[in-house]
Amino acid sequence: MQASMTASVIQTDARIAFLGKTYGMLALCIAAGSAGAYFSMGLTFPYEHPFMMLFAMIGGIFAVQAVRHMAGINLAALLGFGALTGMAIAPLVAIVSAKSGMLVTQAFMTTAVSFVALTGYVFYSRKDFSFLKGFVWTGLIALIVLSLSNYFFFESGTIQLAVSGMGVLLFSAFILYDTSNILRDYPSDEYISAALTLYLDVFLLFQNLLAMFGMLGGDD
Repeated sequence: MQASMTASVIQTDARIAFLGKTYGMLALCIAAGSAGAYFSMGLTFPYEHPFMMLFAMIGGIFAVQAVRHMAGINLAALLGFGALTGMAIAPLVAIVSAKSGMLVTQAFMTTAVSFVALTGYVFYSRKDFSFLKGFVWTGLIALIVLSLSNYFFFESGTIQLAVSGMGVLLFSAFILYDTSNILRDYPSDEYISAALTLYLDVFLLFQNLLAMFGMLGGDD
């Protein structure tokens, strides 16, 4: 009985440590992304080569996953990826800032409040959101197809606004789904992978909110 209780305490402590590392790494990655966006505002490369930035980010995801168990290197890779995503979103930040700097602040604050609220709900309710798996992955494929179709064929502001709205709903659902998975299923040594997953949810939610606010917001 005593041995069982001791094992349970050790397991609980390990889980708490895992969650602490996960959200600590997430905060550092968000800081790296913010710094990357700030210092890339004057660069033309991300604006002129969006698909190269996209492929670089996809490669960055695989790179972080590949070194996620290498102490020190994994943190550097995660922060480097955060900075890369900041560089990629810098042109959108600049465009929206030209309309109103408050729109960027509003998008950031809305993202932060939404993430905290959704995360808090998962932690408080202990609800299993694995049932969202089919919805979020099917929605992601549909969102990618619609975005590419609009980019290459339609170039419609109305469709782009609809895509951004769908993205906000989709990545909010991803936060519920991924947070639930992290609480229930992730091994305690996968904190880098968990932080990367949550960061992608936060980044894409912010990107879609920023695009939507930019389209809806008027000039000062």
